[in-house]
Amino acid sequence: MRNPLAESLQRRLRDGVSAAGRLGAAAAKISLHHEERTTCGFESGRLKDTGGRESLSFGIEVLVGKRKATTSGNRLDQLDTMIEYAVSLAKTGSVAHFDAYPPAGDVTAVKTHSPRTLSLTREQMIETCQQIVDAIKAYDSDLWIHAGAERVESESLLVTSGGVCHTGARTRWRLGAFVQRTEGTDMVLTGYDRSWCDLNEFFAPDAIAERIVDDLRWGQTITDAGVGKCKAYLPPETLAMFCHVLQMGVNGRSVAKGESPLAGRVGQRVLDASVTLVDDPHQDYASGAAEIDGDGIPTRRFTVFDKGVLRGFCYDLDSAALAGAEPTGHRGCRPYNVTVAPGDRASEQLMADIGDGIYIRHLIGFGQGNLINGDFSCNVGLGYRVRDGRIVGRVKNTMVAGNVYDVFGDGVQLSSDLNHEGRFPHAVVDGMSVSRAER
Repeated sequence: MRNPLAESLQRRLRDGVSAAGRLGAAAAKISLHHEERTTCGFESGRLKDTGGRESLSFGIEVLVGKRKATTSGNRLDQLDTMIEYAVSLAKTGSVAHFDAYPPAGDVTAVKTHSPRTLSLTREQMIETCQQIVDAIKAYDSDLWIHAGAERVESESLLVTSGGVCHTGARTRWRLGAFVQRTEGTDMVLTGYDRSWCDLNEFFAPDAIAERIVDDLRWGQTITDAGVGKCKAYLPPETLAMFCHVLQMGVNGRSVAKGESPLAGRVGQRVLDASVTLVDDPHQDYASGAAEIDGDGIPTRRFTVFDKGVLRGFCYDLDSAALAGAEPTGHRGCRPYNVTVAPGDRASEQLMADIGDGIYIRHLIGFGQGNLINGDFSCNVGLGYRVRDGRIVGRVKNTMVAGNVYDVFGDGVQLSSDLNHEGRFPHAVVDGMSVSRAER
């Protein structure tokens, strides 16, 4: 970074933790995040803006008695004042279920910082976005096209009263586009983007443009979706949405509070035997890669579902104490980098075996269902009818509904090919309920 701070501020944050102790805190931690971001954006197919931004923020958490409080800021000259505020607030703060931050443990080194990503210039990002725009315009020059790219470099520092002093550095790029086609009263919206920490072959403007053009081409013809239960084809990005519900179910705090339907089901088969879901925070250069959690606990590879059998829950320090369990190193009780093990057949073969079904590309309002119980009911933003193994047209005014644990409980097929990050395969599920949306 032009102006790295984490290494030079270690003593400053250590002194802050000590100051919190002198003010009456039984335990304290201070985290720092410093980031530099370079961006460019196209709108209506033309370069609209380029920019750069530098930001710094810190967070403080203290325990006083059995209560805790947090404060935050972005001015280092106010750090001492915010520590005083935190200690004062903690006297009437929320209940803490732990009484100390753990000592430093053995940390697995994970690659998250790439000099190759730093070599990506603003001019290269603009040129690459222009490539995407030109490729999509070559298919249809009347489209509204938004494209964008960014390069981010960040550093972090965590100091705790348990003795943890951990620094980290990360790079990341993002590249993608969003398209709208309007013909009379008919509108098609689609997009695709990619992100990674290392600048490698994933940075592929042709692949992004091709994916979007495929959506537009498949959606040129409109057809009826049919109603009732049918097979549904889920590309990796849609499968990831459904996996998010599974992640909510293994949230240790929700389990401890009795909100998760998975409470008490460790060791039981919950999903189809084809589904093995692993949280792998040690995948080099993955966007979710992490060495420690927010309390200084080392992360680890964690199998959540093994051939459909639930193996455990994700706990941070506080939720583990609440549940009487051991912390698993998951900040916020959420997995970092979920991966789904692949199947043994190519996605083209899975598609070819669908006699009549629906291909779900985008969903609208998915997060508005009772997802903690697995229930969903939402509109298909972009989807296609599949007959005899082929996409025959785009469906409109269509809804899908069901329960994730029922849909993925049996009859799940997963592809051998994965998305660019190697995290999610394509999936075919049985029993997706399809209905016509009210207009």
